Amino acid sequence: MHEDTIVTPPRVCGQADIDLAHEQMREHRACRIGRCVWKAAAYYTLVDAGRLAPQSLTPRERAAARGLEFPPLDSQVSARGGPTLQTLREVLDKLNELALPGTDGGGHR
Repeated sequence: MHEDTIVTPPRVCGQADIDLAHEQMREHRACRIGRCVWKAAAYYTLVDAGRLAPQSLTPRERAAARGLEFPPLDSQVSARGGPTLQTLREVLDKLNELALPGTDGGGHR
């Protein structure tokens, strides 16, 4: 992407159905906006209609404002049970070593 590129959410047409958007938000409650076109369309419809205000703070900032503990970024177990950030860093470092030309993966020529 060029450094002058500005990305904005799509505008919602005047034919949008607010009730349907509310229904889709309920049906797709467990979905993420970035991964579900149904929830994204419903979300942007409700934002455009003034029925929903996007969050201005991150989940970590909201928890801090309420005095709630938030899991550290580098916890031993990720929220979804996947690898930790440290494990991912180690894997990426090893892959980087393997990608170096003229080495056998251990940094040897």
